[in-house]
Amino acid sequence: MKKNIRHILVAEDDAFLLGMIRRVLSKHEVRVSTARNGQEAIDVILKDPPDLLLLDLLMPIVDGYAVLELRKKKKLTFPVVVCSNLSDKKNIVKCDGLGVNEYVIKSDMDDDQIWTVAEKYL
Repeated sequence: MKKNIRHILVAEDDAFLLGMIRRVLSKHEVRVSTARNGQEAIDVILKDPPDLLLLDLLMPIVDGYAVLELRKKKKLTFPVVVCSNLSDKKNIVKCDGLGVNEYVIKSDMDDDQIWTVAEKYL
């Protein structure tokens, strides 16, 4: 019997990075949705909540913090891994206060780490 396919939403405005993350995740038995801005991420979350959200903070239209606020307001419980190049303590603490499960610095992230981090929360 095949287990349920897990759903990962990747919210990232950098097309190259978004494609790379999607390719890495698609090698595993998961369904990957993508959003190129915060509003697209919110639309996906409201229509088809993911089992895991990989979230950039600095995105056009609506930023990642607005996505986190929506998750908190709606009392959604799926795990969130922030993938950002904002490495200052202020942003990390703010994300912690919004229920982020893990904070990964994009410039330090490699292909193997993407799946390792995602698998931890699925």
